[in-house]
Amino acid sequence: MVKKTDYSLLRLISEKNQKAFALFYDRYIKLIYKFVYQALNDQEQTDDLIQEFWMKVWEDPSFLRCNEQESVQSYMLQNLRFRVLDVYRETLRNMISLDQLEENMALNYHDITEELDEKELLSVIREALNKQPYVVRKTFWLRINDWSVEETAKVLSVSKKTVYNKYSESLSIVRSHLKNNHPELIEDFNSAVTGKKIFSLRTLFF
Repeated sequence: MVKKTDYSLLRLISEKNQKAFALFYDRYIKLIYKFVYQALNDQEQTDDLIQEFWMKVWEDPSFLRCNEQESVQSYMLQNLRFRVLDVYRETLRNMISLDQLEENMALNYHDITEELDEKELLSVIREALNKQPYVVRKTFWLRINDWSVEETAKVLSVSKKTVYNKYSESLSIVRSHLKNNHPELIEDFNSAVTGKKIFSLRTLFF
């Protein structure tokens, strides 16, 4: 079954579709809770802020914006970040400066999203390659982990031309799978492949 994008879920939520709301909730509740709690370090404040957020989503999700991949994750966490800062301004319960708080939250945002994106991306890649021939799968995991064409050809007992072809084929298979089922992860995958981001898929393979 094709996974619905955030954009499509939010459109359904605006029409008061409870199933879409439940899917969106399940998709992001762990991320939201971890992000807010690490910033506030207060259970009651965390629960109140998150409850307010979900009520707002149900009442009018139009305040959330999606990127080109129809994912709302970045904008959603930015919105929550501003709400956390509002809580600090209102309560003044923590002596940490707002500048320091913003810096800490930026680090939390990076760490949390990286961790979750890595796990989901790994799962989706394995899903895409699961039924592919052995050489296609192994070529992908070896090359993505920076094995040279020569090393890959030697360990798989194939020609260098085969390595080039099978790696290109594996990339096409994964990208097609992402486009059809997980468009919000295409940017992360391309970044991982080009070395712009370090994902755990570079150490977890086979």
